Amino acid sequence: MFNEKMSRRRFLSHAGKAALGGGLLYAVGGTVIKPRSVLGSKDKKEAEKKMPGVEGDLWKQYAGTKLIFMSENTPPSYAIKERANEFKELTGMEIEIRQDVLSTVQEKVGIDLKGGTGGYQLNYAQDKPMTTMFADYQADLFKFIGDDTLPQEPEGYDVDKWGYRWLDVTGFFYNKDRLVAFPYDNAIAIMFYRQDLFEKYAGKFEAKFGYPLEYTDDTTWKQVLDFMKFFNGKDVPEIEYGFGFQGLEGWAGQLDFQRVFFAHGQWEEWSFDDPFIGARDPGPCHWGDDQSIKNLYTLRELYKYAHPESLSWNWAGVNTAYQTSKVAMCVNYGEFAATVEDPEQSQAAGGRTAYGLDPKGEPSWIVNGGQAVNGTNYGIGGIAINGNLSEDMQRAAYIFAVYATSAEIQKSVLKGLGGTPTRMSVLTDPEVVKAMKRPTTMPNALTYPPSLVGVEPPHVVPGPKIPKWNEYSVLQCVECSKCVAGKQSPEQTASILKKRLDQMHGV
Repeated sequence: MFNEKMSRRRFLSHAGKAALGGGLLYAVGGTVIKPRSVLGSKDKKEAEKKMPGVEGDLWKQYAGTKLIFMSENTPPSYAIKERANEFKELTGMEIEIRQDVLSTVQEKVGIDLKGGTGGYQLNYAQDKPMTTMFADYQADLFKFIGDDTLPQEPEGYDVDKWGYRWLDVTGFFYNKDRLVAFPYDNAIAIMFYRQDLFEKYAGKFEAKFGYPLEYTDDTTWKQVLDFMKFFNGKDVPEIEYGFGFQGLEGWAGQLDFQRVFFAHGQWEEWSFDDPFIGARDPGPCHWGDDQSIKNLYTLRELYKYAHPESLSWNWAGVNTAYQTSKVAMCVNYGEFAATVEDPEQSQAAGGRTAYGLDPKGEPSWIVNGGQAVNGTNYGIGGIAINGNLSEDMQRAAYIFAVYATSAEIQKSVLKGLGGTPTRMSVLTDPEVVKAMKRPTTMPNALTYPPSLVGVEPPHVVPGPKIPKWNEYSVLQCVECSKCVAGKQSPEQTASILKKRLDQMHGV
């Protein structure tokens, strides 16, 4: 069932919508489409094979239409781009996948949505950098779910069909009146570490630090600090530094800092009624409290012993550093396992890498009485439909959204380029579960055991979902980076952030 606030009456009211007539032509964004909801199809049986449970004529009702999907350059989009001909055979529609770095996608999609145009019928709805700003401009998917004149995924779209509250994170913003995106792929932060070096130097480490060189679910950030100090020394010639962060200004840095903060007492910047939904007006922030100041001291100490380029790295930068033996450990997103495990690209391949939960908070570094957890965050890329489109063009776009988020396509993508599926049926598929252990033909699946533990309570930290997320993330990264670099004290940093963020939200 959908969560109780999902306007179930509204959801059901759209089921069984009458078929549209076929006599009118619509020109939308330079594409001419002819609505046809009931068509004879010679390829019905073939369509059934490709997407079980759906009549082929429903897939082909908008044959001749061209759709453009503006996406970040992620594994699922690369994989579906390779299936463009297959999609055209199934639907008669052309799909053009345009990909770029997230900042460019954000800019182009923002202009399109806010400008009232329909240049991109579908867009990559990354939960915080994108949809916190653009949710009001996306089409409401409740209009189409359950509509028997459209193809539907046989599994359905209820919350239990996805990972823990992934539909909430991707699809609902500030309330549950409208569903604006389906979960498309999920990058979950986990620990990558050189197990071969941990084993090789276990004796030397224990002689120096008095406990085993092991990484477990209970390893704390204080112990990771010891690991950094050990690997930074001359005892381990195979590696340059023990640890690499991804503190680059923007989303990479915000996520990097957030993991450390939340691990210690589950500290967050704001209090929300439901952090998975967020709030338009978050109220006063928590910067300046004792735990925030303590967290900044912790962060500064960790960065002191990390690779000196850490403040210039994002997820791609730290992945390159890990693969080229610049660092022995890093927290990064599971989708990078595919390249880490590729011996042609990586010095950490061949069983040298192990994957674990993010580090746990150090109890002695918690001053707010909160819990020490394995602070884990993620970025769920959704797929959304431009709300400026005509009803028929939205329906045509919905057909692609159904296709792209189907269980069959997600499993196919995993077998190819990787990524993290969002449907639980794929994550629990016996073939995928088997691939979670070596030897495997799906290297990204090696990361799923810690990933799926980390994205559930008490470890998961989803937010903050606020309309001014981008302004907040830049401000926080700039000030935290100054603190880490020794340009201002933790107390000064917390005070500046408290003042600026409260001013930003009219407090």
